[in-house]
Amino acid sequence: MKDKALYSFFSTLVRPKYQVVALLVTSLITVYVLNRALTLYRPLEKMTQVLPITPQKIKEWGGEPTEVQTGLFITNWHKFDVRDNEFVFDGVLWFQFDPALISLDTIDKFSFEKGEILKKSKPDTKLIDGKLFAEYEIRLRFTTNLSHQMFPLDDHRIYIAMLNTFVSPSEVIFKVNKNSFSFSESVFIPDWEQIDYEVKSGYEEKDIDKRDKRKVIRNPKVMFMLDFRRSGISLIMLILLPIFLIFFIGLFSFAFDPSVAQMPIVVIATTALTSLVTYRFVIQRMSPTVGYFLLSDLIFTFFLAFAFVVFIIGVSMVKSGVLQHMLVIVRGIMFLLFHILFIILWYYLLMYWIS
Repeated sequence: MKDKALYSFFSTLVRPKYQVVALLVTSLITVYVLNRALTLYRPLEKMTQVLPITPQKIKEWGGEPTEVQTGLFITNWHKFDVRDNEFVFDGVLWFQFDPALISLDTIDKFSFEKGEILKKSKPDTKLIDGKLFAEYEIRLRFTTNLSHQMFPLDDHRIYIAMLNTFVSPSEVIFKVNKNSFSFSESVFIPDWEQIDYEVKSGYEEKDIDKRDKRKVIRNPKVMFMLDFRRSGISLIMLILLPIFLIFFIGLFSFAFDPSVAQMPIVVIATTALTSLVTYRFVIQRMSPTVGYFLLSDLIFTFFLAFAFVVFIIGVSMVKSGVLQHMLVIVRGIMFLLFHILFIILWYYLLMYWIS
C-alpha cells in the first residue's frame, strides 16, 4: 500500500502542470535570492602596499619631510573595460606645496603604478595662501588588480596609485583627504554605477636585497579608490537565464511515458544537454579571461551535470520501454532533488560562496 502511494505520488509529480508549478516556485525563490545578493556590495580586490607614515617612522628615517597636498579630479572616462582590465580617463592632478622647500621639477616627476600617462600638460601654477598650486591635465591608461570570481554578479574596487619614485617619504609626504578626490558631474559609465570612493596616502617599500634589510627603496604614494557595482541585470539575465531555461525544459522529458513517446524523451533530453554544451561558447565570449572558476562557470558546470543525469534517466526509460515501478520513484525523487539542490546551490553561491 505504501509503495503504491509512492508510485502514485511520484508519477503525478512529474506531469506538466505540476512541473510548471514547481518551476514557478523555484523561480520566485531564485529571484528573491538574486535580489538580496544584488543589494550587497562585495568587492574582492586587494589594495597594493600603502604603508602609513607615522611620527615614529619619520624620526627613524631621520628627515624632515615636506608636506604636499595632493588631489585628483576626473573629468571623463574614455574607456572603462572591466572585462579586459583596461581603463582610460581624463583628469586634473594637482599639488599644493611650499616652493621654498621643494621644487616644481621634483613634483613634476610623478607617475602611476600599472599606468601609462598618455597626455600630460605643462603645469598651470598660481599662489594660494603663500603656497604654490600646480595642476596638470592628464590622460591616464592603467590596469588594476581585478577579481572576477562573482561574475556576472561582480562588484569592483578600482585602484589608481600615484607615486613619485624620485623622492623618499623622508623628503616628501603626500597629504590627502576625501575632498581631494572628486569627479565631474557629467561623468557617465555605461553598465556601471559608482557607489563610493576613498583616498589614502602613505608610502611603499621595496626590498631590493632580502638578505640586507637596510637595502630598501621607499617612495611616497597616494591611492585613489573607486567602488563600482553593475547598474543593471541585463548581463546577469543574458548569461544565467538561458542555462536555467534549457535545463528545466530538459526536465519535461520526465513527463512522457516511454511506452508511447520514446522519441520526445530522447529528443528533449538530448537537446537540453547539447544546447548547454553549445551555450558554453556564448558564455565564454562574454566572460573575462581568467585562470580560476567564475560564478557563471560553477553554475554552468552544475547544470551540465544535472542535464547529463536527466539524459541518463531518459535513456533508461526509453531502454526499458515501460515505466517500471522503481524507475518511476527514482525519476520523481530526482525531479524533486534537482529543484531542491538548485535552490540550495543558488543560495550558497550568491550569499556564502565568497564572504
